Amino acid sequence: LLYVHPEFPRAGVAGEARVHSGILRDMAILGYLGQLQSPDIGAVVPLQALLPYQVPFSAVALRVVHTEVAPTNIMYALNASWVGLCRIPEEVRCQTDGPVLLTQTPVCDCLGFGIVRGVEMEKKLYHILTPVPPESLRLVNCLLLGNVAIPNCVLVGQQGVEGEIPYVTSDYNYSI
Repeated sequence: LLYVHPEFPRAGVAGEARVHSGILRDMAILGYLGQLQSPDIGAVVPLQALLPYQVPFSAVALRVVHTEVAPTNIMYALNASWVGLCRIPEEVRCQTDGPVLLTQTPVCDCLGFGIVRGVEMEKKLYHILTPVPPESLRLVNCLLLGNVAIPNCVLVGQQGVEGEIPYVTSDYNYSI
C-alpha cells in the first residue's frame, strides 16, 4: 500500500468528480491504510496479521448514519466496516450488556478512521485497525458507520490466507 495525499487536483469538477470519485476515494483509503504498514518496502502485512486495538463495547457508542439498521443486526453491519473514530461531548453510558447505540447522529469531532476487523461477542470487544495514535484514540467514544466501503483489493488481495478469505464470499444467496 502506498501513502496517497488526500488533496486531488480537479476532484471537485462537475462530471469528472462523479466518474472518478470512487477511484479517488479508494486511493485515499488505501493511502490512509498504508500508514498501518511497516516503512520497509516490499513487506506488506495482510489485515489479519496486524495487531488491532481492543475496544470494550461500553467505551464507545455506535451509530449507522446512512440507513436504518435494526439493533439486532448492528453487529453484522459493523463487522469488517470502515468507521469514523469520533468524540462526542457526552459521556457514553452503558445501560445494558450489549453495545451502546445512539438514536440520533451526533454532531462531533472525527479523530480518524479505522476498520472494525472483528467483533468479539463473548468478551464484548471491538477489534479495530487504525493508524490513529493511542493518545488520540483515548478520546474516541463514538464509532460512526457510513456508506463508505473498504476497497475490494484490501479484502480480496490478502496474502498468506489459507482457505477462505475472511469477509469475502462467492456463495451468496441472491433470493434473500
